[in-house]
Amino acid sequence: MKNLILPKNNFNTKNLLVLGIAAFALTFTSCSKGDDDPDNAETAITEEEAAEAIALSVSPESGGMVEITQEAIYTLEEDNSTSGKAEDYECGVEYGSSYNISGQSGNISYDASLTWSWIVACGTGIIPSAADFDLMGTSTYDGPRLSSDASTTAAINIINLDNSSSSYLVNETFNISGSQESNVSTMNSFTSTIEFTTTNLAILKSNYNITSGTIYASFVGKASNGNSYNYSGTLEFTGNQTATLTMGSGNTYDLAW
Repeated sequence: MKNLILPKNNFNTKNLLVLGIAAFALTFTSCSKGDDDPDNAETAITEEEAAEAIALSVSPESGGMVEITQEAIYTLEEDNSTSGKAEDYECGVEYGSSYNISGQSGNISYDASLTWSWIVACGTGIIPSAADFDLMGTSTYDGPRLSSDASTTAAINIINLDNSSSSYLVNETFNISGSQESNVSTMNSFTSTIEFTTTNLAILKSNYNITSGTIYASFVGKASNGNSYNYSGTLEFTGNQTATLTMGSGNTYDLAW
């Protein structure tokens, strides 16, 4: 699997954001602190670190949002002991389950313990048309540039459950809150809350790849000296397990996994 987030040019600047084995080529600085702060280099949470945290919170190679969304679909398709289809769930009844996921991809390892509850909704008759999931749990990942220990909550809506469409359509909100250890430029410790809101993720039923859709990301971090840093970004899926992350500054990154 590829671990790279490859650079695009923006404002005559080249940026390189890499998941796993490679490193950033450029260091960004935050405008939340003045340049005359003697602790700026050691305590500031840079845009570079926020972008890395957003990317790792999305990537399936670190057990991120993509992996969790796919697990929701697996739950609908495979957890039922009869035929493994959403049609076997009774509409309007709340179901629940819990599971652990862990993995290793390149230089990144992850582990998560999650609990689901979900309800299948029907349109006309008894054929399911949508499913709503609520999720809570804890997760960790450990990479060469960033490590995290966090709690996760999510609400996931999945439609196109019948066989008339080749793709599921998913809208969801995620909240990931915890502590991070960064080695992006210098050793740095901080806490953060990352919120994701998605719009119309199209996920192929044949292989569960996301072919299109948008994630709006908000990063709020607190440095070890107590200063707060806010960043935002938009992640656009472009098919073939790729996406483009555009930060609020205009810096863009290509993701692949």
